[in-house]
Amino acid sequence: MSKSVWPTCGGEAAALVRTKDWSRTALGPLDTWPDSLRILLEAVLRAPVSMVLVWGDDRTLIYNDAYARIAADRHPQAFGGSVRDAWPEAWDFNREVFDACFAGEERVFRDAHFVLARHGVPQDTWFDLYYSPAADEHGRICGALSTVIDTTARVTAERERDRQEQHLKQANADLDALRIRLENLNQRLAADMDFLNTLFRQAPSFMAVLVGPDHVYELANDSYLRLVQHRDVMGKPVRAALPELEGQGIFELLDRVYRDGEPYHGRNVDVLLDSGDGAATERRILDFVYQPLKHADGQTYAIFVEGIDVTGHALTEERLRVAQEAGEIGTFEWFPNTGKMAVSDAYRRIWGFAPDTEITAELLVEHVHPEDRHLSGPRRLVNDDNPIGYNEYRIHRADTGEMRWIARRGQSMRSTVAGERRYLGVAFDITERKRTEENLRQAEAALRELNQSLERKVEQEEAGRFKAEDALRQAHKMEAVGQLASGVAHDFNNVLQIISSNLQLMELDGIGPQAAGRVASAVAAVERGSKLSSQLLAFARRQPLQPVVTHLGELIGGMESLLLRAMGDRIAVEIRQNAGLWNVRVDRNQLENAILNMAINARDAMDGSGSLTIGLANAPHDATLGGDHVCLSITDSGCGMPPEILDKIFDPFYTTKAPGKGTGLGMSMVYGFVKQSGGEIKVRSRPGEGTTIAIYLPRAAGQVLAEEAAADTAIPGGHETILVVDDDPAVIATTTEILAGLGYRVLRAGNGQEALAILGSGLPVDLLFTDISMPGAVDCASLVRQCRTLSPRTDIMLASGQLPDASFDEELELLPKPYNREQLARAVRAQFGGPADPVTARPAHPVQALEPNAGGQRILVVEDDPDTRELACELLAALGHAASGSASAEQALALLKEHDIDILFTDLNLPGLSGIELANRAMASQPALKVILASGDGHSTRIPLASGMAVLPKPYDLPQLEMSIAHVATTLH
Repeated sequence: MSKSVWPTCGGEAAALVRTKDWSRTALGPLDTWPDSLRILLEAVLRAPVSMVLVWGDDRTLIYNDAYARIAADRHPQAFGGSVRDAWPEAWDFNREVFDACFAGEERVFRDAHFVLARHGVPQDTWFDLYYSPAADEHGRICGALSTVIDTTARVTAERERDRQEQHLKQANADLDALRIRLENLNQRLAADMDFLNTLFRQAPSFMAVLVGPDHVYELANDSYLRLVQHRDVMGKPVRAALPELEGQGIFELLDRVYRDGEPYHGRNVDVLLDSGDGAATERRILDFVYQPLKHADGQTYAIFVEGIDVTGHALTEERLRVAQEAGEIGTFEWFPNTGKMAVSDAYRRIWGFAPDTEITAELLVEHVHPEDRHLSGPRRLVNDDNPIGYNEYRIHRADTGEMRWIARRGQSMRSTVAGERRYLGVAFDITERKRTEENLRQAEAALRELNQSLERKVEQEEAGRFKAEDALRQAHKMEAVGQLASGVAHDFNNVLQIISSNLQLMELDGIGPQAAGRVASAVAAVERGSKLSSQLLAFARRQPLQPVVTHLGELIGGMESLLLRAMGDRIAVEIRQNAGLWNVRVDRNQLENAILNMAINARDAMDGSGSLTIGLANAPHDATLGGDHVCLSITDSGCGMPPEILDKIFDPFYTTKAPGKGTGLGMSMVYGFVKQSGGEIKVRSRPGEGTTIAIYLPRAAGQVLAEEAAADTAIPGGHETILVVDDDPAVIATTTEILAGLGYRVLRAGNGQEALAILGSGLPVDLLFTDISMPGAVDCASLVRQCRTLSPRTDIMLASGQLPDASFDEELELLPKPYNREQLARAVRAQFGGPADPVTARPAHPVQALEPNAGGQRILVVEDDPDTRELACELLAALGHAASGSASAEQALALLKEHDIDILFTDLNLPGLSGIELANRAMASQPALKVILASGDGHSTRIPLASGMAVLPKPYDLPQLEMSIAHVATTLH
């Protein structure tokens, strides 16, 4: 048979076979068809009933003319096409049936129901279907034969008949069942919708649905609204709802997902979102997915957004990663089942591997030192529960071959795959530590070979370190206490200045001889208070100094006779001075006071007998001191000091002397003075071995100046204009009165603002005399600076109870508080360049001795301070009592034996016996004697009740003194 006329049978289907271009189908050109396909198709075409041949994996459909009538308007398009394309609505059924036939099975269906489109309208159809497999000439099943008998008319007629018969019977029942079903379905649907809405709204991850190409918000749950700060986004395009996303690539990403229909999964995506106030954005890190939602035809109509905010976790990982990278700590993840490893960049750098090198456990073992490979994880995997527990071993770097030490630590972690072992760990380079340890081991081996003397040296060095640390702590403590002492001294000096100025003004006003004596006593007390304040300022390193170039040998030589008298006959004083002694720059008076203070302390430590050595020597450059110094040392042969006392030697108000024997400010003053002079002070002492105090003062250039001649006793005055500035009204009042008494024209200002107003008014001011501690908007430094601008010709002089800080011009003259009339007059005159008209000062009158008055009590006053003693006697005389004085307890006991005394009025702190001891001895010999104890400790002193003694706290006034006398006079023993 010729291929050109096959198939030979007639009919429309056979003609289609012959004319169709089969090369465009899965069967290929007609002349390439196998004989088995030709034979089967010939039988189908000639069959009197409708038959179909389905051939090949593509399920190509070929049928005869009878089947073409069943296909109706699908014919001839369905001829030669796939079954799926021909009958898409029946594809699920056809796929199962033909898969069974191609598997060698037969299928028979009676009155099979289908809904098929005919003439463009879906219609119910029924068929009897017979399916059998079709094999080729090799017995391989390549197709399926199907006989199709349309039973639609019969089934329709039967069903219509049955339907009509049952219709009336079941109508009501069907309607009721339908109603109940609909109600149940509605209830279930409502419940399901509520559940789904709640589930969507309360989901922990944020979710939203964006509809259309403009991505309009259709849905958004609570988590999503929290993420966007509860902004009103519903119904708005995302570009309008979240405008801050512009330029962050989010809009473009949504457009791409909508256009391409491909989902997007983002991990650790940085997004800047509005923080809620509309003024700033905050960084959020998100994991999310954009899932396109599609119609049945595959067209995207919306995007489902779902994700979680991982900001906290991501930032923690970021901090951990930065910490690991900064600390060069490498991390690794090891899977022993496969030998694979995931390592960090820092881990690669430690081992010297290139970024693109695949890391495996065996690769690492190859680079471990052969002697240490037993410590590696793979070698310990069998016998150890944790094969990557802490270990230190050597490796050879992959890039340079250099041997390095690394430390590794890790543990087993649960894997995501069941039964798979997984280990996590870290590694870090410890080569430098190992080298240090090796050096230390070598040093220890060397130290073991040394004798005990070297071990003691190590101990001494260790003790030196502790001593240095203690010295640092001591320095911090002294600095803090010094600041407190400076503030106290400053305020105290202001008070003393007011008292001193008023006392001098009283002298100038003219007073009687008796009052003049009291004023003189008060002035002496002010001077003692000024000395105490000076000691506080010296300790605080805020004392105004007048340093000059000084040769310490000459200074000590000038003090030699004073030192000999102070030490007494039983103490040998030796002065040792090296040749070529350098000069220093120091305040001579303060240094002399410091030397005398230390010498007296040494005398007390030697109990009046021993040796005192004063050494002077150059101290060349020392790293601990920084530069050349001159060392002044004072060594005594006294009792020495234990460490617990030595540690407190410079503490203010600390003393080992008995109460009343010292203020505890002597060594504090020395310490502050030396530090303020740029020097250092060191003390070495042991119990029973004496004490050495070494003072190091910086070497100074220049020549020693000869001491100036004594100043003229005349008090200078003048007629210039002086502006006095001080925030204390009492200081201004007294200072103004003194200066006016010296002939000057005086202007006053209570603060910096008032002073600037006067300077800017045009009034001529020759001298600005201002206190340093100036409150208000304009401090002293600002006042000085603006004065130089407003009135360049005005001289400036400062007054202060403490040394100013470094911000003040060192060329400005400083008058320390408290100052007297003469000091103020000479300082002011020096500002104007020379003497003027002298002002004669009226001399103070001496204190007159009081005669006993027999009308009152006979009182013995015991006080070692002469001024205080005389003042107490005068107060008692003013009260009508007969009073006499004694300077010591020992002298008082002798007087009590010689005279009849009613009341013993004694200070608690006396140089010999204390006031308490004196009172006890006196009352033992004279039981009727009454005692008043004057105490500078205030009310802290306690005495037994009905003891015949009373405590009078210092300072006391006349009424308090009178009440104390009345109290003891009426007290019975």
